[in-house]
Amino acid sequence: AHNEPAREVGGDFYDFIPVTEDNWGFAIADVSGKGMPAAMFMGLSRTIVRASAAGNPAAADAIRQANELICRDSTSGMFVTLFYAVLNTRWKHLRYVNAGHNPPLLFRKGLEEVRHLKTGGIALGIAPHIDLHEASIDLLPGDTLVLYTDGITEAINDRNELFGTERLVQTIRSNGTLSAKGLIGKIQDDVMRFAGGEPQFDDITLMVVKVT
Repeated sequence: AHNEPAREVGGDFYDFIPVTEDNWGFAIADVSGKGMPAAMFMGLSRTIVRASAAGNPAAADAIRQANELICRDSTSGMFVTLFYAVLNTRWKHLRYVNAGHNPPLLFRKGLEEVRHLKTGGIALGIAPHIDLHEASIDLLPGDTLVLYTDGITEAINDRNELFGTERLVQTIRSNGTLSAKGLIGKIQDDVMRFAGGEPQFDDITLMVVKVT
């Protein structure tokens, strides 16, 4: 995983969370706003998500609880988009929810097939009671899972064009044999090359999971 804030402090976060034996949670999130207020809300949200997830392998239940606590403690009007998944490391089974975040990209072995991990759900911090739809999938040897924030797809060049999801997909397909760390570096390089001299206007966060 990698995080690169657009300013001295950022509003994106990622986390790896020990849930129960053989179950690990991982999250990627993007807080509305910029600067210190976003960073403070990010810290609050990350702490609450981590506490809600511990000991609870049900992804939707954990994030519904987190949302209630975030709404109770937030008076700023800010919100956070989040993708959260629980991976059973023994069976390589993934349970996940998506609270208004960019759908992660799952590339099946060989990188020909790409799936967008979408489920129903709105961002956290908007309403105390929300519907989150949990989905699940079995990961297979050779799969590559890429999670990202919109600092990647909404990077712009001097012609005011967006980097976009299709360019991201092509970068991953062209470099699928790299390690997780190597693939993150290549995505960053392609985004920076695309943007040229345009300033980074949003935080960039990436997580890559390679299945063996």
